[in-house]
Amino acid sequence: MSLVLATCVSLALSLYPLVVDSTRLTPLRYFRFVGIFFGLMSEFFITCNSSEQADNCYAMVRNAIHKSSWAMCTNQTRRYLCILLRRVQRANHLRVNGGVVVLSRPSYIEVVKVAYTFVNFMRSKTPGK
Repeated sequence: MSLVLATCVSLALSLYPLVVDSTRLTPLRYFRFVGIFFGLMSEFFITCNSSEQADNCYAMVRNAIHKSSWAMCTNQTRRYLCILLRRVQRANHLRVNGGVVVLSRPSYIEVVKVAYTFVNFMRSKTPGK
């Protein structure tokens, strides 16, 4: 939860000066805010995408076990494959705060939407705009 909240707030705070009044920023500060914004977006996307990739790897292991001729193996090997199959049948997304927040590509989109909504809200509250 703290990772998602911190990312959302950081995205909003780095996007706000770019959207509201970028003409007052010096070129150096402008590129600094752009760099921070894209760095945060990239960092959170890589985290969420890695979570999706881990889940896809579980699906590949699950499919490989199903397609193998595991019924012809010894009893001990079948037992191990059943244990492995039981583990890979669950989702393997990264979880934050004991599973309260599950990181995935849809959660990335939601964080970006919340940050942009916050920036639009602050923009509507800015006097003279």
